[in-house]
Amino acid sequence: MIAFLFKRLVWGLVVLIAVAVITFFLSRVVPADPAAFLAGQNASEETVQRIRIEHGLDRPLPEQFASYMIGLAKGDLGESIRTRRSVSTDLKQYLPATLELLIVSFVLYLAISFSLAVLAARRPGGAVDGAIRLITMIGTGIPVFWLGMTLQFFFFYKLHWLPLGSRFPIRETAPPVISGFLLIDSLLAGSLSAFLVSLKHLALPAATIVVNLLAVGTRLSRAALIQEQSRLYVRTARGKGLSPNRILFKHILRNALSPILTATTMQFGYMISWVILVEVIFDWPGIGLYAYQSFQVFDYSPVIALAIVSTAGFVIINLVMDLLYPVIDPRVQSVGS
Repeated sequence: MIAFLFKRLVWGLVVLIAVAVITFFLSRVVPADPAAFLAGQNASEETVQRIRIEHGLDRPLPEQFASYMIGLAKGDLGESIRTRRSVSTDLKQYLPATLELLIVSFVLYLAISFSLAVLAARRPGGAVDGAIRLITMIGTGIPVFWLGMTLQFFFFYKLHWLPLGSRFPIRETAPPVISGFLLIDSLLAGSLSAFLVSLKHLALPAATIVVNLLAVGTRLSRAALIQEQSRLYVRTARGKGLSPNRILFKHILRNALSPILTATTMQFGYMISWVILVEVIFDWPGIGLYAYQSFQVFDYSPVIALAIVSTAGFVIINLVMDLLYPVIDPRVQSVGS
């Protein structure tokens, strides 16, 4: 177990370093001058040059790379030219909003996709199965930006049920920041109204992410459940007179969780990438919107930091899933064997 964890951590570190290197050089390939964007259109050449020197943009590329990697090894993600603060400080401010959106979306995705898969797998090829497959495929076929704007059009402009975007109304007082998660902070402050307002603002962004990923999760879970239904132990259980629900939840489900877990891990990676677009569409103040606004002025450090944080999240979720395999399926005697 210890050897496996060490090996996975080493590979995760290698992946993080590779992502940092690739993103660093790709950001420098873009033919743009961040100092000129920061200085403004009417700035003099002396002002632009001063900004370049201030942020080390006048140095040769190998020297910039060496300086960035040394700082990264020390936990320094660089400084944002746009906000004039360290990227680490900015991430502490914006990361909780992204994590809250990701966690809520992920929980909803798991609950809805698995429930639909169970309904579809009860009668494969039936009307319910066909309807579920059709609806989820339509949701996946719609581009995420178009889906988000469509939900905004209907639920905000037409029905006036849900807010257009943002995380909390400007005119209302947000609960005191304790955890950084508005839902949790609202409950800790004892404010049910703030909790409901936060939930309403979460609804459309989370729905956009979930609907766009629902088909893959539902189809893979459905396929795993149907495959297990054809096993000999299921026929034996039916012959003993066990009820369908008991067979499904006590026998089939446990054996089908391993492939479902693998599919869930892959979907989480896609979810991290979708959250950037969703945050831009709904003006959600997370690291996706932060990186997008930084990229508009070619502020390199926040963009690289987003790539590193996203990769770290994907590496961690893969490690957690690998550790869960022997717990879920006792046939896996040891992790990594």
